[in-house]
Amino acid sequence: MEHLKGLNERQKQAALHTEGPLLIVAGAGAGKTKTITHRILNLIKTGVAPEKILAVTFTNKAAKEMRERVIAEIEKNAKGQNTIPFVSTFHALGVYIIKENARLLHLTRYFTILDESDSARLIKEILKERGYDPKQYDPGRIKGIISREKGNFVDLPEYQERTEEPGASYIARIVAEIWAPYEERKIKENSLDFDDLILQSAKLLQENEGVRKIYQDRWKYIHIDEYQDTNQTQYLLSRLLCGENKNICVVGDTDQCLAKGTKIKMADNTLKSIEDIKRGEYVLSNYGGGDFRPAKVVGEKNIQFKGSLIQIETEKGNVLVSTPDHTHFAGYRLGLTPQMYLNYLMYKKGFGWRIGTTSIYTKGQKKSVVGFLQRSNQEHADALWVISTHNTQNKARVQEYILSLKYQIPTIPFTPRKGFSTSGYVHDKSALKEIFSSFDTESSALKLLSDLGLLWDRPHHQPQTHNANRRNINITLCADRRGQTPMHIISTFGNDRYGRKKLESMGFSVRSAKKNTTNWRFETARANYGEACLLATKIASAFPEVNMIFSARLGGIKTNPRDGNSLPCLPAGSVLPGMALFTENGYDIVSKISRINTPKIIVFDLNIEKTHNFIANDIVTHNCIYSWRGANLRNILNFEKDYPAAKIVLLEENYRSTKNILSAANEVIKKNKYRPEKNLFTQKPAGEKISLYEALSGEDEADFVATKILELKDAGGGKIITPSSSPQGGEKSNTLSLGEGWGEVAVLYRANFQSRALEEAMLRYNIPYQVLGVKFFERKEVKDTLAYLRAALNPQSLSDIKRIINFPSRGIGKVTLVKIFSNETETLPIKMRIKIDNFYKLLGEIRQQIETAKASEVIKFTVRKSGIEEELREGTAEDEERLANIKELATLAIKYDNLANGTGVEKLLEDASLASDQDSIMINEEKKEIRSGARPAQGGVKLMTVHAAKGLEFKYVFIVGLEEGLFPIQRDGEEKTAEDQEEERRLFYVALTRAKHKLFLSTAQFRTIFGSRQINAPSEFLADIPAEILEREGEKGVRTIYI
Repeated sequence: MEHLKGLNERQKQAALHTEGPLLIVAGAGAGKTKTITHRILNLIKTGVAPEKILAVTFTNKAAKEMRERVIAEIEKNAKGQNTIPFVSTFHALGVYIIKENARLLHLTRYFTILDESDSARLIKEILKERGYDPKQYDPGRIKGIISREKGNFVDLPEYQERTEEPGASYIARIVAEIWAPYEERKIKENSLDFDDLILQSAKLLQENEGVRKIYQDRWKYIHIDEYQDTNQTQYLLSRLLCGENKNICVVGDTDQCLAKGTKIKMADNTLKSIEDIKRGEYVLSNYGGGDFRPAKVVGEKNIQFKGSLIQIETEKGNVLVSTPDHTHFAGYRLGLTPQMYLNYLMYKKGFGWRIGTTSIYTKGQKKSVVGFLQRSNQEHADALWVISTHNTQNKARVQEYILSLKYQIPTIPFTPRKGFSTSGYVHDKSALKEIFSSFDTESSALKLLSDLGLLWDRPHHQPQTHNANRRNINITLCADRRGQTPMHIISTFGNDRYGRKKLESMGFSVRSAKKNTTNWRFETARANYGEACLLATKIASAFPEVNMIFSARLGGIKTNPRDGNSLPCLPAGSVLPGMALFTENGYDIVSKISRINTPKIIVFDLNIEKTHNFIANDIVTHNCIYSWRGANLRNILNFEKDYPAAKIVLLEENYRSTKNILSAANEVIKKNKYRPEKNLFTQKPAGEKISLYEALSGEDEADFVATKILELKDAGGGKIITPSSSPQGGEKSNTLSLGEGWGEVAVLYRANFQSRALEEAMLRYNIPYQVLGVKFFERKEVKDTLAYLRAALNPQSLSDIKRIINFPSRGIGKVTLVKIFSNETETLPIKMRIKIDNFYKLLGEIRQQIETAKASEVIKFTVRKSGIEEELREGTAEDEERLANIKELATLAIKYDNLANGTGVEKLLEDASLASDQDSIMINEEKKEIRSGARPAQGGVKLMTVHAAKGLEFKYVFIVGLEEGLFPIQRDGEEKTAEDQEEERRLFYVALTRAKHKLFLSTAQFRTIFGSRQINAPSEFLADIPAEILEREGEKGVRTIYI
């Protein structure tokens, strides 16, 4: 299968799975986009029509990358296809479905999409109209609550019903009051907000069987990326689209980490900071039962994190800081935990929630048991959370009453008390039921958990069950061994025939637990912990209600058989004082928990082969590559329940830049307080050295860049070339042609003005190129121009009318606006009415142009006819720049010119709405193309600022202007702070890590900046790059001259 060449074995497994549901669990940098792309290609090669394939992701950038890869692979391996798969974001998919069914949703085809600022502005107006102060009731917060509810597939009527119930918060009632006119105003204006795009699509498919069947027939094969991040509405939309076909492929990921500086114990007993540990090194790890041996680091990752970190302090003086989701091994253990008094939150299905107080050690028991376990058994509870700890009973009782009154959660029992007295209400079942039914304990309890940073789906205790009502599936890390190999056990048990038969029907061996009873037990072991976790979810999907109980058997030899040597797996946010932790020398006890608010920082994690644990600051902790956080597990379980026959593939292999590029990046960033966004490890070889060119001037530097690009092209026989790599990163001796691969080259600079010399060089050497910008559609002049187009198509859009009716100035004030929107224009003076009529005539002329002219010509007409061009042409230098941006918009619109009957402008507006709201950089929508003779099929060399390059990758990268004052930048009259310097160094790191195969750096002795010739020293960053991986251009011979 030539079209699957370059995939590793697990990637091939995913690509070859064509029929039935598929779950791909991918680690960072594991090639998931490549895998999905080749899976799509394989479907086409097996006879599936491309238009029958749908692929959905979260960002326009990711969708664009996938679309381009798919098209490239089809052109290369499946020639003759006239159609392509539908690749889009969730929101673009929503727009597509809504536009095709606009009438069913009481919209016109030209509905307006409100961005976040438009929505907040509309809510602000409604708040004022209702007598609320927007400073007290933040419009952004109210919009955020509405967005959250829509993401949970909650519409206005359902939310209103919920807020009418007892216990609803004051802010919830205000949101309901504002939400109603917000929806009414949008209906009146023929507009939708960003969240409506998915909510309305999902509701339409759910409620209209005919429409649902159309899309299920249209797309027979569905792919969903970043599945762990889908909200309830997105999840439902994907399920509705899939229908009975069940040919759905989803990709999931994880993100739990430790703070920088955490000391990890290595195999030789030395300590090393987590950020410095590399793939292939060995750490000391617990193989189970206190058996510590070396284990290999098979993966490392780091991510950006902003929020509260959890700091755990112990009685032995250890301190460990992690993200709230990071999994630790922690729990209350008799004989280790001191006497403490606990407040707990308990849940029982059919009753609700209650608050109570207990202690670790209780009296009057034949067998010692932790207090809340005893209470849970007495109450027949379904789940329990410990919500606070105290050293005296009085403090615990005081806190119990405070929390009960604050959150309106009862303290009375679920189950009637037994004893000598039976006349009290706590002994009366009906009285207890009446009390619990009088309060919305569900909402109050969830708010309490949220306020405390606890997860509703990660309780501290879930009682063991034996029947079909609810089951526990236990997953125990390092629970057994086969020789020297740790084994991870999955187990469950019951006393019902249904459960036993269900497991046996799935091919599992189930044994009897006791003679002459229906009790049974299932247990199996896996050496691969990831497979064990996913097998457990598969079993869970077969039953209606399941508890997944994760633990680790890492304790040493037991002195008492009843002591046990396991601890639960808990997220850091759920770890509490008094809990026991594993250490290399027995146990330690948590003495204090603190929350540390942090700015955006980088946090780290390791993946340890076989054992999945390591010693961090003397505490044994979990690596989290397979530790599903609450939302992830919920999505995975939903997927397994919906598609019990799903195939599961784990992608763990990572692919990055060459070692030389990563070595340079490592050395540069070491001086910063925080580490970079990307993983700095690779199995690829060292690769070529980094080239440095010392130019005489900025023009000489640009000339070098252009001629070097042509050298790369000529070295490949007229095509841009790149080293070919095996799946493991080993280079071959030959080169791989990528066709007209101009787009594989990027030139990065610190300031926009640097593009001028580069553009001139590209033109001079006939090299096609593209200049990319940042947040193009958020510029005022661009939004104004687009508002004219939207208002022309949708005159009901009051938001757009307000924006443009007085730009350029027409002398129309706020009072006049109010009368216009109230249909009271007849009361206005005749001169004012003429102005208003002329304005609406202008909109009519623009609409006529939209229906008959090309998109780029429509923009030129609009700018000229509206007076915007005249207004800006006679203004300041800043106005001239704004006019240039509008002209750029017209240039961009050329790519929509081939769409007829107004659809070009319609598509431009759609892309602009999605881009400005979703992505900070939109390459497809913000590009400026200047081609000189070359065939445009593959675009051109990318010219962009370093900021614009974030998140992108190119095979060849040039970083120019590496001089003091330019990169790192020094603005006139501004003192450079330590924070500024760190930001500049981080930006240089970003620039370095955009390169996958070859990196070129350049600096100029002289550079003309704003008409002044300057002499600058080379950038200090160059001195950070190791000399052994740097080569100077020109030392090996004379460079090629192109005439």
